Amino acid sequence: LKLTICPDVLKEQADQLRIVYTPLNGCGNIPVRTVLERLGIRHVKVVEEQEAPDGRFPTCPSPNPEEPAAWEYAMRTAKEYDADLVIATDPDSDRLGVQAKDPKTGEYVLFTGNMTGVLMAEYILNALAARHTLPKDGILMSTVVSSPMGRLIAGEYGCAFGETLTGFKYIGEQMRIFEEQGTPSFVFGYEESYGCLGGTYARDKDAVVSSMLICQMAAYHKNNGRTLVDALNNIYAKFGFYLDALDTFVLKGKDGAEKIQSIMTN
Repeated sequence: LKLTICPDVLKEQADQLRIVYTPLNGCGNIPVRTVLERLGIRHVKVVEEQEAPDGRFPTCPSPNPEEPAAWEYAMRTAKEYDADLVIATDPDSDRLGVQAKDPKTGEYVLFTGNMTGVLMAEYILNALAARHTLPKDGILMSTVVSSPMGRLIAGEYGCAFGETLTGFKYIGEQMRIFEEQGTPSFVFGYEESYGCLGGTYARDKDAVVSSMLICQMAAYHKNNGRTLVDALNNIYAKFGFYLDALDTFVLKGKDGAEKIQSIMTN
């Protein structure tokens, strides 16, 4: 809660936001609902079939918000509830998936991890800069397989930008190094695989704080007559249009393992 950026705007809009949330039968239900309730966000509808922890994950074959099939129950609930925002956390509650309603079409737009990451980065840096609380030695962190758009956004606000190898643990490692050196000041980190972190209390991506920040961001843009879809299009218009897609290659069995080893060796 100490990472709340726009408490005044949130107070104005907290009662207006309508949110559907699914923990996908994982562990996020209580912490996510608790932090949103403490923020004053009252209209949070939890997907009943996916509310209770269940290691069998009976409602979807892969309980990962990166998989379109994982959203079936949440989207059904969102349409019934007329939600502004739909959020999903994975079983161990470190990844956050987001869908936002586009009032122009009435449809929900599924954001990739990169889309969510740059949206949150721009919101956080802009809000901190407006309040004169953005550290002069601030740094925005990402990974080599994530959208390079973050570099442009960081530069707009006079913030440094750093990249690590794939995996949020490497961002966590940099945070430790920064603390030992005394500079730069970590502001926000994101990666394409639905991982974000604000603050320095953890060394890995965290869907609980990301849920809080995404709802604050939605309130901020709603207060300015925008949806998150509008906000993303504004970022594209300002910094350039980026399209990202993920190709996954599965190499099975002994031959696959040998091919992977050969690729890594080369």
